[in-house]
Amino acid sequence: MVPVVALLGLSTVANTFCVIPPPQRHHRQCLFASTESDAVYDDADDAGDASKLISIEDVLFLERFKRRRNAVVTELESERLKKPPSNATHFEDPKNVVTSILNGLLHPHTPAPLFGYEVLYQASTQHWQNVLRRSVGAPNNTEVELIYRALSTSMERKQNQFGILVGLGTDVSLTSTDNSNTNNAYDEEYYTIEFPWDTLDYYDGTAWLECRLRDKQSDSLLVVLGWSLERSSDGAWLIDGIDWQDFRERYRPGVGREEWERICG
Repeated sequence: MVPVVALLGLSTVANTFCVIPPPQRHHRQCLFASTESDAVYDDADDAGDASKLISIEDVLFLERFKRRRNAVVTELESERLKKPPSNATHFEDPKNVVTSILNGLLHPHTPAPLFGYEVLYQASTQHWQNVLRRSVGAPNNTEVELIYRALSTSMERKQNQFGILVGLGTDVSLTSTDNSNTNNAYDEEYYTIEFPWDTLDYYDGTAWLECRLRDKQSDSLLVVLGWSLERSSDGAWLIDGIDWQDFRERYRPGVGREEWERICG
């Protein structure tokens, strides 16, 4: 029979009682993620919720992720300062505003997804933002991120008349048989921007500007756009309307035309 003292972890050697120490628990160093600070604990049990325990490698990974994220955010903020809407000296000329918007739409997902659509929307007056929002069927108070996504989905669909703005929509009759110049969004700029006249400034905070899109190779006239512009309270030029006249064979004036309000319909 096992003595009771043995069950209790005691020994009777030499008529004395001595305490047999229990097996030592293995300690391991771990880190406890805290919103306030990162604390080091010698025992996992003292760290609290085990689901919040992360390894040193995880901590280093998260630190690298945070640095990368902050770098991307800083880069995007820097790019936004280089785009409309802006009251910078460069954008005092409406031609530079229009050129920047068109170039951004040709590469709408650079330097970040939907960036070109963000520039288009943010560089618009409240009136034109409402037109863009209605064109994709978005109700009032829709998050702008969802509007950007809807504009992207709609304008980048195949055979969209306004796809020319995002690197699609060239007239099939003007391209090679293997479609090497079609359906390759953002590959290269296939049209040139021409401003045939000076900006018509009404000196009341509004202006009008005509620009023409010409085929980069054949110099054929593709589209004529009339831009109605309005100054914001801080002096930046904003889009208040766009008139569209298509000269491509598929959309020649009076045949197969769409209104801007149906750009995504």
